[in-house]
Amino acid sequence: MNVNILIIRNLKIIINLLLINLLFIGCVKKEIPPAMVSIAGSQAEDSTAVGIKTEALQKEKYNQLIYVNINSDTSEDGKKESPFKSIHAALDAVNSMAMTGKVAILIAKGEYSENTIKMQPNVDFYGGFNAPSWERNIDTNKTILYALEGQRIIEGADNSRLDGFILDKAKVRGKGGAILCAGVSPVLSNNIFKSNTTLAPQNWAPKYWHETANNGGAIFCENGSQAIIRNCMFLNNTTENGRGAGIAADNKCKLRISNNVFINNVSGKNDPMRSSDGGAISIFNWCQATIDHNVFLSNRALNKNDGGGVFVALWSSAVIDRNIFVDNIAGDDAGGLFVGGQEHRYGGAPLDPIPATEDFSVHITNNLFFGNKNSSLNSGVMRFTMESKGSYTNNISALNNGIYFQRSEVSVRKNIILDNFLFIETKNGLLPGEIRDNLIWGDFTLDVNPLLSGNIIKGKVDSIRQQYKEPKFVKDGSTFSVISLNVNKDNLETTLLTDGENVPENNLAHRIIRSGDKWGVIKSNSGSEITVWGNLYGAETVQILPTYTLSK
Repeated sequence: MNVNILIIRNLKIIINLLLINLLFIGCVKKEIPPAMVSIAGSQAEDSTAVGIKTEALQKEKYNQLIYVNINSDTSEDGKKESPFKSIHAALDAVNSMAMTGKVAILIAKGEYSENTIKMQPNVDFYGGFNAPSWERNIDTNKTILYALEGQRIIEGADNSRLDGFILDKAKVRGKGGAILCAGVSPVLSNNIFKSNTTLAPQNWAPKYWHETANNGGAIFCENGSQAIIRNCMFLNNTTENGRGAGIAADNKCKLRISNNVFINNVSGKNDPMRSSDGGAISIFNWCQATIDHNVFLSNRALNKNDGGGVFVALWSSAVIDRNIFVDNIAGDDAGGLFVGGQEHRYGGAPLDPIPATEDFSVHITNNLFFGNKNSSLNSGVMRFTMESKGSYTNNISALNNGIYFQRSEVSVRKNIILDNFLFIETKNGLLPGEIRDNLIWGDFTLDVNPLLSGNIIKGKVDSIRQQYKEPKFVKDGSTFSVISLNVNKDNLETTLLTDGENVPENNLAHRIIRSGDKWGVIKSNSGSEITVWGNLYGAETVQILPTYTLSK
């Protein structure tokens, strides 16, 4: 027999045996592939990186230092031994001296109530000093800025920085309760924004839903601002009618929002017309944003508004990476995160053409979503909709009431989704989506034809007829009894003394914690003491949720 013919016959036999084997294997339950790895713990790269901290002042970078102390009883000339008593006096000195180069204004602890402070280029403002030593600690030397009635506290400027202040109780019938950045790009770092609000526009009577009102309960950026907002806390800020109770951006801004904590911010407290999306943050109207390493806890978008945590819409692009979304609630869609491209049009106005992918996309990576809810019970994690483009990759979600992809061009890859999953509708001009290599362990609803491969889906069978056993996770959750606790209402932190023992210091940082219907995120731990972002008043026991790391 010809050798070539023999080789061909043998190859055919081998191929047939392989096919039979594959079919047999495909009909049995298999273990979860070890390639599916959890990204839990990515938040804890540096447990001290999130939230406010005292940063050393690099005096060598400044040509001039000016000192301010409201409690000074000496003559005023801005020197260390004889500081000015007001921030405006320091700014007047900057203008009168025609200073060149960089100037730093050092402001001692105390309460400062002044007319709106207008930052200036090349002038940085630092709070948290103890006079007369002028040593700096922003935790112990609280420098509090208030606005006079009806005014906002700050107007930003280019090439300027505001660091180490508490901006408290501003109430403005306009945009930006505490700070307005109108086409300017300051650095806002290590500040606490607390109980600031924007009131509804005067005689507010919109004809249609979703009209723009007074956005930005704490901060409003517009018209190309490239502000950097980092290591701040946003607590109890609100809008009556307006997007983004913590931060709002509109019209071609390019923001960096990093390492902040957002707790109990509420948008739309008096809004029947759905103009108040984004309980913590709103990014709107062709803006760009990098939103990374933030904590979003218990924020709310009320009255049929979307995005209890973050709202991104009207062709705005964003990278949303390594954030923690916990217990955020939307009155309509998307408890944690709303992503939309096309905006609503009324009165016969035409829809926009869909932009090219290079001009518009939203990428959501390495985030944790726990306990987020919306009123329709379908998008507690997120709604990704209205011709949006982008990706959802390496995220973990659990104990939410659903995740919702609709009419979008999206890649969903390598996620652990322990919630109900909805992927529906398409539109001309959009490419098919893809759902690859995910663990989806909830109800699975699909009415379009995305590329579907490599997934582990509860109760479903994939293209090669594989079924998998129920996933098993590393058992790293804990339950502790609470011996005592203290709630700091100034910064919405709870300190717990528990019966936990032998937990390495900060080993629990950025883990999710709950007691009944109260949620928190662990800031730090040492010995038996746990410090939590969030109000756990009354807790007798606490549950530290598992990381949802898959067992190998």
